[in-house]
Amino acid sequence: MEISDFRFILTEECNYSCSYCYQTRAAKTIDISTLERALDFFFPFLSEQCLIAFTGGEPLLAFDRIRQAVDFIQFKNKTFNKQLQYNITTNGSLIDDGILEFLNQNAFSVWLSFDGDAQDISRKKGSHRQIVSVMEKLLESSNIDFVTNSVFTQETVGHLSRSIRSLLEFGVPDIHLALNTIPSWSESSLQQLREELLAVSELILPYYERTKTFALSFFRKDVEKSVFSCTAGDDRMALAPDGKLWGCYLFPELFKGREGNPEFNKYCFGQLDSFSKNHEKIYPEVRENYSELHMDNFHTDNCSCHDCSDLLECSACPVDAALSTSILGKIPIWACEIKKIFRNRKKLFWEELESIARS
Repeated sequence: MEISDFRFILTEECNYSCSYCYQTRAAKTIDISTLERALDFFFPFLSEQCLIAFTGGEPLLAFDRIRQAVDFIQFKNKTFNKQLQYNITTNGSLIDDGILEFLNQNAFSVWLSFDGDAQDISRKKGSHRQIVSVMEKLLESSNIDFVTNSVFTQETVGHLSRSIRSLLEFGVPDIHLALNTIPSWSESSLQQLREELLAVSELILPYYERTKTFALSFFRKDVEKSVFSCTAGDDRMALAPDGKLWGCYLFPELFKGREGNPEFNKYCFGQLDSFSKNHEKIYPEVRENYSELHMDNFHTDNCSCHDCSDLLECSACPVDAALSTSILGKIPIWACEIKKIFRNRKKLFWEELESIARS
């Protein structure tokens, strides 16, 4: 067992009520003793270069846990001397000067959930101005690796290109975008997405020519083509607030309230304490189930992904898909179409870029 990505779901509480959020809110926060027992047990199994990530809910509601975890990690690492990177995914609303200093001192990677021009619509009314102020401070923090992640729905997709423009002009170095595909998308919304991505490509081209960088992640060229395989449960592990271990932080929500479902035990590594006592038996048995989660095992209502001509160019999170279909690896038709729209836009962008380079 070698873990290169360990995530702590610190709390199920959140101070936002985002319109597209799939998580169930509850007054559950991880106990510090559980967190420390997890670190104590897993530390020898962490890879020499490992990501330690904190998520939620809103993880800064449990900032005391983060501080205590980092202190414990630094103490343990005096013996192991591993190269550890800290990450937090946050809505940013609770970042004050004290938290900012802590994140900067410990060289955190901060994934800021910020929806650009749609922020006040889908996340929290009146939050746009506050989060822009937080972004300014994050950009000024020399040791923080700052990333934005913007989520758009079919109701807010019309704000996509304006949001990307604003983030580029603001100087955000790493911009990620995601689409909420849990409800089905109409054809008119899909067409609007095509138009918005065309507008985005027209923004990105001169930006690339000027900077020779791609701030927007999805336009970056793929290194190689291969069948996508989810690494959950292989080199990734997540600890939920109730002390259960999963191969990915998305799984607890998918199986919430489904403890009697056969797939629950198929993908849950069990409680931390029972796992630590019998991990040599439990880990390989459950890990084998996760190994089935690769693209050529997925499907839509229309066909098997194995038979799709775009197999080597496509990837889909099986849990994200299952939040719509309730079946791991079953991709909604509209999500499949969205992926085609993204691939086609990226292909056309690179064709144009290469044509400019030849001329």
